[in-house]
Amino acid sequence: MSKTTAGVTMLDQAVDAVYQLVVSVDVRRSGAYDDSGKTRMRGQLYAVLDRAFAEAGVPAPAVHREDRGDGILAALGPDIPPARILGVWANEVQEQLRRLNAGLRMPLGLRVGLHVGPVTRDAQGISGHAVDLACRLADADTARRVLDRDGADLVVVVSDSLYREVVCHGGRFVDPEDYGPALLRLKDGTTPAWVRLPGRPRPAPLPEDGGPAESDPGGPSDGPPDGPSGEPPRGPSGGPPRPAPGGAPSERPGDTSFHTRNTYNGPVHIGRTVNGGQHA
Repeated sequence: MSKTTAGVTMLDQAVDAVYQLVVSVDVRRSGAYDDSGKTRMRGQLYAVLDRAFAEAGVPAPAVHREDRGDGILAALGPDIPPARILGVWANEVQEQLRRLNAGLRMPLGLRVGLHVGPVTRDAQGISGHAVDLACRLADADTARRVLDRDGADLVVVVSDSLYREVVCHGGRFVDPEDYGPALLRLKDGTTPAWVRLPGRPRPAPLPEDGGPAESDPGGPSDGPPDGPSGEPPRGPSGGPPRPAPGGAPSERPGDTSFHTRNTYNGPVHIGRTVNGGQHA
């Protein structure tokens, strides 16, 4: 016998869950806006997303939307193909941002997380693991850092299952080659995901969430871990890392030397010169 809450059994709640595409959208550095700026930002956010849904042929009744103050949470009806959101809609968001940001002193930047799974609705909104994961993908440190590193205004992060079940099969503006693998450190452990920058080439790899970025002079230089597809690490330029003499591969932007175990080999290193192989 299942337990009841307000006349509804837990079994009934489980049966009510419907597989839907969940879209979580967060605004970049929303805390940097003052109150009046935040009001303008929210108007811009909704204008961008509404126009993108319309251009993608997604009718308003097919979108369940909840306000998040500095973003939105949406769930798409089962009659909306996920590939349309991954392709046409994402491209339209990028196009709307490009037009909007051309006239803004503080460009609007968005992080989008997507996942498909069971979604339960009640009087307060939607819930479920699929909702949690989509929100965490959008909020992941990697998403924030890719925007900064690549100077982009839109990053799309999809779950590994969504990538394998939808992205890998392609579609209009859906190309698996546009996505780079990432390992995200979320609350419930490390999770594989895939990152795309609409309108830009496939993003170069980043270290696992929580590790230093490639341009961080204080971090390790062994390169990012293998992604979900088992790809080998790459250097910041997208090619293979340059080998450091006697040690792990290392390539540092702005650093013309190789280094291993704090021994530098080269004519110049940031903040110091080397004469005859000895530190000055």
